[in-house]
Amino acid sequence: MERIFTKNQEEIVEYGLDIIDPDEKVEVCLKDLFYVYRTLQEYMRFFHQPLHYPELKDIEDFLGSVDDPAAFTLLKKCVYKKLPPMLPEHIEDKLDEGAFDCPKAPFYYNEKRHKN
Repeated sequence: MERIFTKNQEEIVEYGLDIIDPDEKVEVCLKDLFYVYRTLQEYMRFFHQPLHYPELKDIEDFLGSVDDPAAFTLLKKCVYKKLPPMLPEHIEDKLDEGAFDCPKAPFYYNEKRHKN
């Protein structure tokens, strides 16, 4: 089976959201939610202005590595530490089942892009 790729990140992010009751609410730690907010805000502040990254090195410096106190570390902390406790168990179960896994892969997974 040939893999289908997409450049539409909204399609990937929104996939499966229709199974979530739009009226369901959760209670979250405000400090953790604000940490996630500030992390996204920092990504927006950097990426909204192309003059911040005229060269690939500028993006690499912004992201840093797994061990740097830079943007990738912030994102990793949000995804693996701050957000999971905010999700109800039935949503975690759906995540484990792959209910939110879009059948289309992001374009950057295309192996053809990496061949010379």
